[in-house]
Amino acid sequence: MTRRINAAADSYYVYRPMLDLIGFTEGTDKGDGYNETLAYGAYTGGDVNLTEMTLANLDALQSQMLKHPKNKLNSSACGRYQIVRTTARKIRKDLPDRYPATRKFDKECQDEMACYLLGIRGIDKYLAGRLSEDTLINNLAKEWASLPTTAGKGHYGGQHAAVSTLKVRSVLAEVKRRHAEDQPIETVEVSVEKPVVPEKVEQKVKEKSNWLTWLTGGGGLSTIGLGWLAGMDWQAIVAGGVVLVVVLLLFVLLRSQIIAAVREIKAEVG
Repeated sequence: MTRRINAAADSYYVYRPMLDLIGFTEGTDKGDGYNETLAYGAYTGGDVNLTEMTLANLDALQSQMLKHPKNKLNSSACGRYQIVRTTARKIRKDLPDRYPATRKFDKECQDEMACYLLGIRGIDKYLAGRLSEDTLINNLAKEWASLPTTAGKGHYGGQHAAVSTLKVRSVLAEVKRRHAEDQPIETVEVSVEKPVVPEKVEQKVKEKSNWLTWLTGGGGLSTIGLGWLAGMDWQAIVAGGVVLVVVLLLFVLLRSQIIAAVREIKAEVG
């Protein structure tokens, strides 16, 4: 289980789940953590206070470890993340101003070095979406022998992976989640062209509809009345009236539909 530390108090909050996993798989967290050496002090004559040593002192200690007659592994792994002499020297060579010989190998230094190694293996490219998770997992297995490859075993022959690949994936998911917390969300306004209906369209429709209504309504009825006064056949007058009523209803319906359509368009545009 990874430890959750307040982001404001932890400079490596984003990477902390991965750092904690390495501390677990390397077996150092069950020992002295940041002060742990390979085989729990077997090649250093017992416990040592690594966090109070300078990087120059660390280099000297690791050289002694490599000379130890019982060190069949030929390893000089030190600290919570079991950084060997070759790796420590390379980091110091890459960043001499950051890691002078006088700097202490304290918790801050060890966390920083481990994060540098995570970066070398591609974790930042992974977080940026430029490196696949499988590639990152296999890269990390090359840096820390206790981590598994995507095949579920250690990268180096005879090396047993301390956790499953699924566990590594879950930890990386947490790293990705933490990374996303501080990423700004950019909102981009996208203009979409919409058909614009002039304000006077609805009024024009009403005017025309009113005119047609008058024509087929009031005007039509007047015509029927005049025909009656003029002595037209009552059957012809009735037939004409029926036609006018039907036409009137059609235009009233058409008028309502036109106005409704215009309002709907204006609402969408508005």
